[in-house]
Amino acid sequence: MNTYRLNVRFVLNNTEEADAVAFLQSLSETDRKSRNKFIVNALLEQIRRQGRTCDFSLEDIRQVFREELQGLSVAAPAVLPAEKEPKSEEQKAANDAAVLSALDMFG
Repeated sequence: MNTYRLNVRFVLNNTEEADAVAFLQSLSETDRKSRNKFIVNALLEQIRRQGRTCDFSLEDIRQVFREELQGLSVAAPAVLPAEKEPKSEEQKAANDAAVLSALDMFG
């Protein structure tokens, strides 16, 4: 896995840092949002505001997603439901197009 890990400490006696901790804890508890995603987005926004450029591109981000998804294991249901009616060629083409469109975001 190609990752960069960073430990961050928060001083809970500092009001701003305590507020940040409370917010980060609330992300996964209530909204089911990713703390990591929030921190990455906030960091990138701050970098943009300061007029600095990032050392990575959208393609770099896509590559990280591809690498992460390679290790993902997906289990199919033991028994797949039978189709009521066979799909027409148009339906198959529309389904294929929808799948390819969804995969476009990865490159």
